[in-house]
Amino acid sequence: MTFKRALIVAQAIPQWYVDVLTTALGPECRVDIITGTPGLKGNVIPSPPHDARSFKSRLLCWWRHWRFMERWMKENKHQPYDLIFAISNPPINSYIGLKLKKLFKAPFVYMNWDLYPQVIESSISNPLVQFVCRLWHRWNERHYPTMDRIITIGNVMAQSMKAPAATEIPVQVLPISVDTERLKPVDREENPFRREHHLTDKFIVLYSGKMGMGHNIEVILHASQLLKEHRDIVFAFIGGGPKYALVADFIAQKKPENVRLFPLQPEEMFPYSMACGDVGIVTQEASMAHLFMPSKTYSMMACGQAIIGICTPHDDLCALLAGGSFGRSITNDSASTLAECILELYQNPRQTQLMQANARAVACERFRNEAASQAYRALFTSLSKSFS
Repeated sequence: MTFKRALIVAQAIPQWYVDVLTTALGPECRVDIITGTPGLKGNVIPSPPHDARSFKSRLLCWWRHWRFMERWMKENKHQPYDLIFAISNPPINSYIGLKLKKLFKAPFVYMNWDLYPQVIESSISNPLVQFVCRLWHRWNERHYPTMDRIITIGNVMAQSMKAPAATEIPVQVLPISVDTERLKPVDREENPFRREHHLTDKFIVLYSGKMGMGHNIEVILHASQLLKEHRDIVFAFIGGGPKYALVADFIAQKKPENVRLFPLQPEEMFPYSMACGDVGIVTQEASMAHLFMPSKTYSMMACGQAIIGICTPHDDLCALLAGGSFGRSITNDSASTLAECILELYQNPRQTQLMQANARAVACERFRNEAASQAYRALFTSLSKSFS
């Protein structure tokens, strides 16, 4: 048995992940995607977009997504879906996915990309919120076993997902992948992003992507102050999110010559903005590090950047960087330690070039899209056999 028609539900989903899943399911399977992601290629059913500007905006867009799905299910209950695949963006997709499973009598695969309610517990201490989270944990414990497959993106995340439950929850780990053909090293003199912003002769320390509450942006800004006398080292922040304003305020108040801030780049410029760094920084708040594995890590590796992870000794990012062949871990939240690490890489170009080459090699060997598609194909094959 092979799946003939699959439904993916994700309020936000990157194109590379859609490509991985559709390749894994094969050309004989029609894949429909309910999403609010603009410009996505495929059989897209437009839904309310994801809004990550604040916790309030997230709650509102989750509500809109739920209302949309309720209407859609009533209008499409006779569709012949034989596979449901939902992503935890938003986390209410765990509930929606089970309703779709019942509606279409189809197996349900749930990708738990961000762990809820653990993320909320770690960031909001309000007693009422904590009470709601306890109820949420009970719901997870009761309903996770009724899902046909649960997957997540890191071993530590899998353990964090299982920890609150009194009974064992089977979780399969499938790491994030990266398009190593689209994202690859670009010579600094030939990089249009560097040329446009007069950065061709600079040693770029790059932070690219979401600047969210779970990302320790502050320690990078403090490190930039410690290195302000080194005029060839420039900290480039590219992206958006709640802490974008934090970086903008820092620049307005301190007027640093070594910090640059850029908005999210258009698709055609993204491969060059992502490849502009000599060093890529991936950062997490210590209280939530065990709940995430930042996807930007793999993108930076594919672009051939030495990676500095601001993390804890016990999370998936630290485990990936263990051994130091392509990166370093900063586990003490120290701006001075981060500054020393950056300065060491700046002053030792041969060491840095070796780490950059190793990062690219590991990305191509372990995390390329083709490898991920093979892993998902094995998952779907196993699932189809159990339902044949």
